[in-house]
Amino acid sequence: MTALLQARRALLLGLACSLAFTLAGCFGSAPPVPKEQYFRLISSNDAAAVSNPLDGTVEIPPFQAEGVMGERPLLFTKDGGMKLEQRNYAYWTDPPPAMLRDQLIAYLRAAKLAPQVVPSELRVGAKYRVEGRIKRLEQNDGAKNGAVIALDLALIDKTSDSIVASGSYEVATDASGPNIDDAVHALNAGLNEIFAKFAADLGQRG
Repeated sequence: MTALLQARRALLLGLACSLAFTLAGCFGSAPPVPKEQYFRLISSNDAAAVSNPLDGTVEIPPFQAEGVMGERPLLFTKDGGMKLEQRNYAYWTDPPPAMLRDQLIAYLRAAKLAPQVVPSELRVGAKYRVEGRIKRLEQNDGAKNGAVIALDLALIDKTSDSIVASGSYEVATDASGPNIDDAVHALNAGLNEIFAKFAADLGQRG
């Protein structure tokens, strides 16, 4: 009886192993999980000097952004911006409100806008404040490869709480290819174009 039970167990084990190999052959091995990627936008370090610098410290808080515009997954659209989707496994290194603010600080410092340009978290006695709002920051994944970035930017005199200069800036840039890396390069080019326009507007303020 013992030998018969052992034979049956061996037969069942063999059948189970055979079934497992058969299923593995039918379905194949699971595809590898995509590698997570992290991106950042970097402002130019050779910005042209502002023609009419400010006479006091400028503070900049994180930009405002609503909904998915403030989240770390990269965004793409296939219909010109009517529908936005988040990329899987592709993220900004920091939330866009903080990332873009930090890059604007670096750009305006390079442009010598003011004696000091600092993040608002330092809570220094700043005379001016720059407010920013992210309106678009996305890859165009439609028929034409590209990217769009749109920002509202304003310089405010804190002593009078009045707007010194403001503008809405939008740049659509062609990408060299369909990849996420290509879109990030296009967004970076658009970012620096917007920063240059804003710095020029500040230099021409009335």
